[in-house]
Order: sequence, then structure tokens, then C-alpha cells
Amino acid sequence: MAYYKDLRDYLTLLESSGNLVHFQEELSTRFEIPAATKYIARQSRKTVIFDHVQHYDIPVVGNLFASRRHLAIALGVREDQLEQEISSRVDNPIQPILVDNAPVQEVVIRENIDIQKTIPVLTHHEKDAGPYFTSAVAIARDPETGIRGMGVHRIQIKGRDKIGILLASPPLSNFLNKAEKSGKSLEIAIALGVDPLTFLGAVFFAPEGIDKFDIAGGLRQAPVELVKGCSTDLEVPANAEFVLEGHLVPGQREVEGPFGETTGYYLTFDSPIGRITSITHRSRPLYYGLVPFIGEEEVIFQAISRPHLLKTFRESLPDVSIKDLNIVLTGAICVVQIRKKRDDDALRIIDLLLSTPQAKMAVVVDEDVDIFDQHEVNWAMVTRMRPDKDVIIKPGQPGLSIDPSVEELTLNKDGRSVGKTAKLGIDATKPLKESARYEKIGVPAEVQQKILRLMEVIK
Repeated sequence: MAYYKDLRDYLTLLESSGNLVHFQEELSTRFEIPAATKYIARQSRKTVIFDHVQHYDIPVVGNLFASRRHLAIALGVREDQLEQEISSRVDNPIQPILVDNAPVQEVVIRENIDIQKTIPVLTHHEKDAGPYFTSAVAIARDPETGIRGMGVHRIQIKGRDKIGILLASPPLSNFLNKAEKSGKSLEIAIALGVDPLTFLGAVFFAPEGIDKFDIAGGLRQAPVELVKGCSTDLEVPANAEFVLEGHLVPGQREVEGPFGETTGYYLTFDSPIGRITSITHRSRPLYYGLVPFIGEEEVIFQAISRPHLLKTFRESLPDVSIKDLNIVLTGAICVVQIRKKRDDDALRIIDLLLSTPQAKMAVVVDEDVDIFDQHEVNWAMVTRMRPDKDVIIKPGQPGLSIDPSVEELTLNKDGRSVGKTAKLGIDATKPLKESARYEKIGVPAEVQQKILRLMEVIK
């Protein structure tokens, strides 16, 4: 069972374990806090609380998912148990429960709404169109079935009560499409500052029709507490720091962006418009803002994607011995470790990987290569790849909308915004008939084990 109830309990846990720092100098929400968060992420990989925020009496939290160590603390396990534990818990979902009283509704604002005056929303990059929610859990219901869905979507603050939201993935993109076909608005709630495992549940891969609050409950090993909304028929996380409620306007699109995305580029879209009808928050709230392109999203994506992709690939290619998978740049580069049995094993994996929207480059290596050591991956590519035989370029493959090189963007049947792009595959495995030539240098196994034991003591 989760041994912390909410975000602030988790922050206390991080601080007691030496994984959190406080920043005391006053900084602005416009560029300064994001820049400081990036610096701290690069220097120490610690979570940071900015205690003094210019024009606000609300602390800002940054770098919440600073490293795999932070996720391990959230789950209460060792780092090497992360993916196994996540898979196990996701396979044992727990339904949310409804409560009557909620900390997030200690303060209720229904009149004179002004998002930016109420919440210290960050403006992250020099050419961003304005302040953005980057860690907002958006919640809605399927207008046909009533099934609840949620996800994390970038949200631009466009006015006192006006937002623009990029809906490039299901289930919310499908919910809005169904509502618009009936000429109706879609009710939406935006939760800010949920506990880390509820946040992880919101970004987890799930088939449509699955309530991600059930997944979050499984991850927490305790049900997520929900409370009825103040101005919508939606239920919202009772222990969040802020909740905004409102609706998306049917058929209305406006320019949203530019915004500096996780890929490191400014991107602009025509996105749906929303109107906020209430803001609720704790009496002394915190605000968590995820700064794109500093590695935090990489930690999240790696943890939730590896178990899912490994299972999918092993089911799709049961006769290929897939040992492990490393995901770099939120899935754009996938490095797969195999025990090679047939000369075409690597090519089959490359074909499968590059058919997915996330992967743009696939590298396949042998089991003697440490896929989490970039030096070893580079070594395998340089010494085992034959460019005239082992490099595959596949044009016209599906790519994600946040990749600026992708063209012809459309919504696919799953409600995801995808386009077309060329992709690269590299077979960096040993030719089976010549494997003796490629034997990797090393020390005896018993020596390696002894040294590892000694290093653990030193650590």
C-alpha cells in the first residue's frame, strides 16, 4: 500500500532521503524557475522546491521525477525492481473510491476566475506563446459510454478562463470527436499536483475503455480517492493541489503555441479551446511544473514503456530471444538486446519497431552489449555494423506529431495524431557464422562478481 497520501507527503519522503533541495532566492515564473530547474536537474538530479515565487505565495515544485531513484522511492522498491514491480501492480488494478470531503476543495472559486493570477503557471522557453500547464492530468468521460479517461496534455493559458489544449492522443481525443459529432461540448477537469503514482497512471498505456484511475490504484496499492466536481459531473482527485473544471467548445480550434516540446523544438498546432468554470485548491497549495527537455519525461517514459513494449515484442516475435530494451529520447531511439538464433532476427525486430509511431531509430545488439551504456552501444555499432548490409532506411513510416520532421499529420483510427517520416534501423549484431571473431574482451566471471561485491560495500 502507498505509504504517502498525496504530493506533499511524497515530497517529505524525498527530503528525508536526501533527494530534495529547497531554493530560497525569489524567482519569476517567467523563464527563471524553468532555467533553475534545468540547472539543478543537470547538476544533482534532485527534486527542488522554489519557496519564494515572485508575485505568488505558492511554492513551485520542479524535477519531481528526477531519476529512476525517485520512481523507486515512489514505489518503495529498489531501482532494479522498477519495471517488474510496475508490471505486477498494473496487472492488479484497484478501483477508485468516492469521498465526501476533499483537501482540493478547501478553496472554491466560481466567480472572477483568473487562472494565471491564481496559479503560478510557468512560461518555460524564450519563444513560448505564454504560460503552459505541462503536468496537468486532464479528465473527461466518453459521451457515449460514460467511461472515464485521463491523460497528460500540454495546456496553454490563453485568457482569464480560457485554455488551449493539445489533444493528439486517446482517449480524450476520441471523446472530443464523439462530442463534436453530436454538437455538444465535452466536460473536462484538470488536476494539478496529484501524487506521483496517480500521475504515472495517467500517462500509462491503456486500451480505450480502461479507467486509468484503476491503474493508478494498482500502482499505489490503494484506491485513488475521488470527489465530485464543483461545476461538472466529473469526479476529480481529492488530494490534488488544484483542480480546474470546465468544458471544451465543440468545433472550435485556435492556434496553440509555439511551445518548446519534449523533443527540444518549438511546435505549434491548431488545438481545441476550453472554458474554465471553477478552480478549487488547497488552502496552502503547491504547484508542480514539469520542465520539458531536461530528462524528467525520459524517466517516466522509460519506466512505463519498457514493460509494455517488451511484452508486446515478445508476443509478436515469440521465436526471437529478446533479452532487454532501452528507450532513449522518450522512445525515439530503441536499443534492443537479443540472443541471436537466426541471421534475420535483428531485421525482424527492426521492422516491428519502426512500424510503431514512437520509434524513429532502432538498434539491435547482442546479449554481451550493455544497452544502458552508450559507450558499449556505440562500440557495437562501430565494430559489428556493416553499413552496406546492416543499415535499413524505411520511408513513409508513422511518426508522432511532436517530431518536427514528420509530415502529413492526421488522426489515426486510435485517435492519435501521426504523420509520415523516414526511419533508420541498425543491425549491430555479430554474424552467426563469424561469432568467434567478435568475442568481447573481459575478465573472468568470478573476478567480476568479486569486484562488484566490493564496490557495493564502498557505495
